[in-house]
Amino acid sequence: MEHLEEQQQNTSYWNSVLIVGAIFAVVGFILQLVFGYMQINSEPTGSLITLYSISGIFICLATCIAGMLAVWHYTKEVSPKLTLGQGAVIGLLTGVVMVVFSGILSQFWEFIDPAYNEKIMESMIANFEASSMDQSMKDQMIDQTVASMESSASFMRQMLIGIPIMGILNLLTGLIGVKLFAEKEEETF
Repeated sequence: MEHLEEQQQNTSYWNSVLIVGAIFAVVGFILQLVFGYMQINSEPTGSLITLYSISGIFICLATCIAGMLAVWHYTKEVSPKLTLGQGAVIGLLTGVVMVVFSGILSQFWEFIDPAYNEKIMESMIANFEASSMDQSMKDQMIDQTVASMESSASFMRQMLIGIPIMGILNLLTGLIGVKLFAEKEEETF
């Protein structure tokens, strides 16, 4: 009987993981679009640091709490008892789901605005051209930007970079979520 209850709790991780992961994928994707279109519509300032260039940090910080909220959802909907290991798994899986859903949304957006990435790249290049750096530095920055934008547009690259980073960050926030929201179970080794 106890084994059946434990098995039901393990399968119900997915409800919390999918719900919170999907919500945060949409939130992260919308933030990415907002910052992207802000970059596209901005006038070149010549500054090396733009809102778009630091937006990844902001989006990462905003979405890394998904693991903690998935644990909160699980403790409210399934069981208030949760071990640290279970919280870590919920956080990790939430990060993976979030990255995959966000990647799918990004691929879908290419059908809506196929020139989105190219417009961002052109805006960033115009910003570098407006800077007061010498021409060789400008050329180097432009080349790095073009290479970075072209490689980051790949779905597989998004997955290879995003899953480990967001998985680990959400694993950590899942652990925090267990400490904040769960009644602790004794772990046996």
